[in-house]
Amino acid sequence: MQPGIVALRRALTAGWQNDLRAVRQDGYDVERGREAWAFIQRFNQLISELRAPIQRAWGPGGLVHVADSPDLAGPGPRVSMTRVKLRNHGNLVAIEASTHSEGEAKPNPGLGLDREIEVVGVAPLVFVQELYGTLTAFLQMALSVDFELGGSRWLFEQVAAEQFVSNGRWPTLADLYQRVTREYAVDDPFEKVIEAFAPGTTENGETEVRLSLEKLHRCRDTDPDIANFVHVVKLAVGADEVDTMVTSEAVAHDLQLDRESCMKLGRLLRAEKDVWRDGDAEDDFASWNFQPSLNVHFFRRIGSIDDYLAIQAALNPASSNGNGAAKPHDESVTTESSTPLPDGIVTFLMTDVVESTQLWLQNRAQMYGAMRRHDQLLAAAIEANHGVVLKERGEGDSFFAVFHRPTDALAAAFDAQAGLMSERWTDNVPLAVRMAILTGEAEAQDRDYRSPAVNRCAKLRRRAVGNQILVSETTYSIVADILRDDMRLVSVGKRRLEGHDRPEEVYVLQHSELPLEAAVQEDAS
Repeated sequence: MQPGIVALRRALTAGWQNDLRAVRQDGYDVERGREAWAFIQRFNQLISELRAPIQRAWGPGGLVHVADSPDLAGPGPRVSMTRVKLRNHGNLVAIEASTHSEGEAKPNPGLGLDREIEVVGVAPLVFVQELYGTLTAFLQMALSVDFELGGSRWLFEQVAAEQFVSNGRWPTLADLYQRVTREYAVDDPFEKVIEAFAPGTTENGETEVRLSLEKLHRCRDTDPDIANFVHVVKLAVGADEVDTMVTSEAVAHDLQLDRESCMKLGRLLRAEKDVWRDGDAEDDFASWNFQPSLNVHFFRRIGSIDDYLAIQAALNPASSNGNGAAKPHDESVTTESSTPLPDGIVTFLMTDVVESTQLWLQNRAQMYGAMRRHDQLLAAAIEANHGVVLKERGEGDSFFAVFHRPTDALAAAFDAQAGLMSERWTDNVPLAVRMAILTGEAEAQDRDYRSPAVNRCAKLRRRAVGNQILVSETTYSIVADILRDDMRLVSVGKRRLEGHDRPEEVYVLQHSELPLEAAVQEDAS
């Protein structure tokens, strides 16, 4: 979400949250006898109150136009080219949307906003939800955005953020549900909330609800903690360049943080695999330290949380929502699902930069840029050929990916090598990458694979040299008759993989237009 959209979302949820609290306290007035009139008046009032954040929705230079109309007999509010009319039909409020063009508003039912809302005799909660639901749908259509405000999940996330900011800890599901139901009018049963935030849990509410940085950023009153996080990421980049650890004591001194702020910061950092590699933390995170991730150099030019999130999304295109406990699931508490990993017979691709450790030690500054380009080329080749990158099983300068089809793995490896070998590397960082492809049986668990096939693929990669793609006999047996015409798999004979007694036939991928290495060292006698 762009910064202006986040600010508008925050302003919208602030009013919604206050009205839900009023409903819970029996203090919300639907003006019995004048419900339709009250609905229309409050809708127009909300547009007027949100005028400034709506106009800032696209940041400096934005072209969002707002025309609010408190006159109920007027044409209704307009945001950009979209206008909405709310008409009093007694027991109902009729919604009619139109598009402004050629100097006039023309009805446009294709926008999907037209409907009738029953407002007489409904409970205050229904009145409020219909009011804000209509407002949200209108603004989303007018601005072409998604605020992700379906159901009540946003309210649980906002309250979780409030508890984290005030207490320095993430709430448990039970505590969160208890607070939300005590303070706000919600009608989600506890079982549905458990299924939304921690599906399959057996802890009966003891699971912590941890928000990803992206979701925390969308919540109100989180900016100071987010700003601290961005500052420490910059410190981690500097620490990585001189190969030192980041410590809570040094961070607290540099940012003048109190104990609670330092605890919150440690929890946020620990969850970010692209920042925190190895480290220690006390149970309450009052003291912590970590070695910067080998990916942290990607963030060396960030200036805001939006920069960080954009780079993180590029590094982890198939990642989950980042909440160890929160995996949304149902209609009331809305969700985004991560890409499922294949099970059964799958094909693994493992890569590694040859002599990377020595290159980092000798030419650290140049390696930052070179490895960024390396990651872009590998990720693009894998994703373009329907593979899934498993960053968490990488080793800093390596990639681990999985494919449904072995032919896709071969195509991805070839495309990656073609891109790497055509790149103009500097003389100080002549990157050469070795690759291995192996097909075997494996089961995906917790976004990872634990299988002998993974081990054998890693051992096969060790036999490779730079600019080479080794292919296992299991993969060859599947693709031999369906291989692309421009590719050849050439046997180099049987080789014994480290730690395995049974030798297996090994193949090298060859192509007439790409000088891939063909020789594989013989087994030691």
